Amino acid sequence: MGCLYGGNLAHIGESVTMIDVWTEHVETMARDGIRMDGLHGAFTAKVKATTDTAEVEPADVAIIMTSTNETTQAAEIAQSILKEDGFALTLQNGLGNVEQLDAVLGEARSMAGLSFHSADLTGPGRVTHSNHGPTYLGERDRSETARLEQLRILMERAQMDPVVEADIMSRIWGKFVHNCGINAICAITDLRPGHIREVPELDEFQAEIIREAVALVKARGITIPDPDPVVTVKAYCAKKFHRVSMLQHLARNRRTEIDALNGYVVRESEKLGMKAPYNDALTKLMKGRQHVIDVDVDGSPVDWGKTEQESGRAGERAT
Repeated sequence: MGCLYGGNLAHIGESVTMIDVWTEHVETMARDGIRMDGLHGAFTAKVKATTDTAEVEPADVAIIMTSTNETTQAAEIAQSILKEDGFALTLQNGLGNVEQLDAVLGEARSMAGLSFHSADLTGPGRVTHSNHGPTYLGERDRSETARLEQLRILMERAQMDPVVEADIMSRIWGKFVHNCGINAICAITDLRPGHIREVPELDEFQAEIIREAVALVKARGITIPDPDPVVTVKAYCAKKFHRVSMLQHLARNRRTEIDALNGYVVRESEKLGMKAPYNDALTKLMKGRQHVIDVDVDGSPVDWGKTEQESGRAGERAT
């Protein structure tokens, strides 16, 4: 997603620096640019790219597109590269990201947003734009600031379909419900959104996941833009066959954002004396799926016989 936004902004002539920890990816972008294809057509966008923030020139805006697990670290990097009057914009999934930006940068230097675009990283420096949707932007105090208008114009030129939202946090909660109903289900089953309805049991499971998330939203006294998220999410899924971000995280052996999505529903529901058994089950299954990454980090063959022997000896010592 960072490449999608960075590539399209660079394509219209903006000065863009990509920061990432994947060395091969960074070296490819620095040498060859970002090679884009998909819904915006095929083009190559020239960008700067680095793993070393000391090489980054002072920036006007830092767009945070990391996993929710790295938000605080990204905020600290933003703090080190932003100009004095610069600010950070989060377009991430899940809840809690803007609050983490606030903790590091302060509220005045943070902006909330969300994206309904999707992209697939097909290789180092190569990205496919797989789903087209709005980019919502807004100041949390509902003010119409100069920086918000400048960002809207920039996103419009880059064809990222900006929509200025008066109540941006309400919109973020709405996207949260949307993501809870799709991302982990697709990741755990290896299905695309459009396939969910083809399995009756899974179709009903998805409906229950969404209903529990909506119950939490209502219990918190939050009004979201969508009056019937179950209907909306299912209509959305019926025509979408992209690889969701959580599925891509698993494919690249990365931690997922389950704790900021379905896991969040479980934790916050319990605080209010409510149960969310469907989200709880999905979260626990995803934790198990993630454990595969932990026990087989480099993908090399595992001697399971030896593992059993070592486990047995450890059990004997424990007793």
